[in-house]
Amino acid sequence: MGISQHVHGTDNSRCLISLALMTGQIGRPGTGLHPLRGQNNVQGASDVALIPMFLPDYQSVEDPAVRSKFETFWNAELDPEKGLTVVEITEAIHNDQIRGMYIMGENPAMSDPNVTHAREALTLLDMLVVQDLFLTETAAYADVILPASAWPEKDGTVTNTNRQVQMGRAAITPPGDAKQDLWIIQEIAKRMGLKWNYNHPADVFGEMTEVMDSIKGLSWERLQAEDSVTYPCTDRNDPGQPLIFQNGFPTSSGRGKFVPADLIAPDEIPDREYPIVLTTGRLLEHWHTGR
Repeated sequence: MGISQHVHGTDNSRCLISLALMTGQIGRPGTGLHPLRGQNNVQGASDVALIPMFLPDYQSVEDPAVRSKFETFWNAELDPEKGLTVVEITEAIHNDQIRGMYIMGENPAMSDPNVTHAREALTLLDMLVVQDLFLTETAAYADVILPASAWPEKDGTVTNTNRQVQMGRAAITPPGDAKQDLWIIQEIAKRMGLKWNYNHPADVFGEMTEVMDSIKGLSWERLQAEDSVTYPCTDRNDPGQPLIFQNGFPTSSGRGKFVPADLIAPDEIPDREYPIVLTTGRLLEHWHTGR
């Protein structure tokens, strides 16, 4: 986290990538960069487009050909503009450009940078819906709270940083009035006029394999039998490919791309009043924001 969570965090990562490229530390066993994610399935969430400028498999939403493919598949018109980042969303609320939010499994009232600014934004919304397990600090601002299901209460897959897709199986049923996340999302979609009909997480995973070449060779049944498979996995006979970029990169030339970076000073530096340097980190016993 200390590498990325700075005003120059993106350049930090690019410089590490360039260093790996120029020294040949790529495409062979024991090489490459392996950023340790802060939580499980951050990789899986990114793969399926929980990044505002991408569609599944990191396909640009601003690319007309990519967008056309997904519009045909989903029989729906897609916004050609990329979405907003978390920080940009907060600013958009303050600028009166966003009036309502639906937050699922996230606690920005505790985790966003400049917490006071983020909490002020939550108070400005006309409507806030929070779908979560607990009455989080964010849920305290909500107009509606939807009781969701925890990891051991549902079936589904997670993908870790080394691209290993793993099957998770429900061990217990949700307590009280808590519902499966998929059921909640689908019921809201139906009330908005969408004809969604996913009877099981396997239906969602099957759709993912149709639009994501990286996991085309996977199936729910295969993961149930093998427990985990590493992508890229191009067909049912592919055992999974733990090494990538052995013969080139997914660019027009097949070569890696170097991105120059300028020196950028830290946004806040020690001074006489506050002579301390702080960096972010993780505590084993604390999940996300201590929940």
